[in-house]
Amino acid sequence: MTSRRPTPRELHHVVQQFAIAGGLKDVRPLQRGHIHDTFVSTWSQEGADVRFLHQRMNDKVFHDIPAVMHNIETVSSHLRKKMAGNRTLDGFRILDLVNTNEDRSYLVGDAGQWRTYSFIENTTSFDHCSGTKQAFEAAKGFGWFQSQLADLDASNLRETLPKFFSTPHRLQQFHDALDEDPRNRAKDCADDIEFAETRSEMAFVIERMLRSGEIPTRTVHGDTKLNNVLFCDRTGRAQCIVDLDTCMPGYSLYDFGDLVRFTAATSDEDERDLSKVGTDLTLYRALVDGYLDGTGGALSKVEVELMPFAARVVTYTIGLRFLADHLAGDVYFKVNRDNHNLDRARVQFRMVARMEEQAEAMEVTPR
Repeated sequence: MTSRRPTPRELHHVVQQFAIAGGLKDVRPLQRGHIHDTFVSTWSQEGADVRFLHQRMNDKVFHDIPAVMHNIETVSSHLRKKMAGNRTLDGFRILDLVNTNEDRSYLVGDAGQWRTYSFIENTTSFDHCSGTKQAFEAAKGFGWFQSQLADLDASNLRETLPKFFSTPHRLQQFHDALDEDPRNRAKDCADDIEFAETRSEMAFVIERMLRSGEIPTRTVHGDTKLNNVLFCDRTGRAQCIVDLDTCMPGYSLYDFGDLVRFTAATSDEDERDLSKVGTDLTLYRALVDGYLDGTGGALSKVEVELMPFAARVVTYTIGLRFLADHLAGDVYFKVNRDNHNLDRARVQFRMVARMEEQAEAMEVTPR
């Protein structure tokens, strides 16, 4: 993907390569997400304005765009079949890909690689959770998404980001960065390194259970941040799950764990005052209830019992990634200040420590 912003002329040319009826009125940028460049076009169709969302995909992050689009097509097609021609299923909508004029799911051109979706009107996404109702709805949406994909053979999907969900892989990356220590930073974060090392055994639990068959490999969303849910402006209900780039084979509870890590956090991800850091148990319970409601019995008894552990291990995993990047010299995550990734790692590790203290209160009983 070129970093240069496309010109208005290029934008108009790109969007007109998709099979959209009517006349193009305008194309404007939409500030959404940090990976892709996103734009919204407006078209006149039979006297009404209809909007579409266009994304120039970032092939620096996702090196295999054909695999990403294969997964999105596979997941979308599976969900669409279940909807049997209806606009919604259980009150939820799905993202509708708009093919190119050549009947392909994405466009490859001089201005990059592009995809287009129908714009879902009268919905809003949020970066911060407003309360238990919103937490419940978000979790229900992701749970519903998981349940509808429970009968999709995950082997039909491609691994677009190799070992993305693997905590042992992240632990190895941390050890590699620690061994190299190119910026001589290890000496200033000995306590953080010790925290990571003393909990390293938890990194292998999920993969052992996947290998033994105790828990199944499933199709997972992979990025269950609150802002990947579109909420209905009128009812406040979760209406659509978006950002399917990381849909691939994994373990279902990664989705739940990352949802807790992001939505129930009591502080910002880079908070320096660790006394503010923890997990809001009220929001956590709303997330548990919503996820179980949404999955509707699709999870096994073992998976349900593992929900609090999943919250810990995913949070630990993200902490490892931040700490490894700090040691490596801030080569992956963008930073805005000295020790930014170290601050992020400390927040994740503090959340893990608080979850350990709250383990009994976080237990989940299968229904």
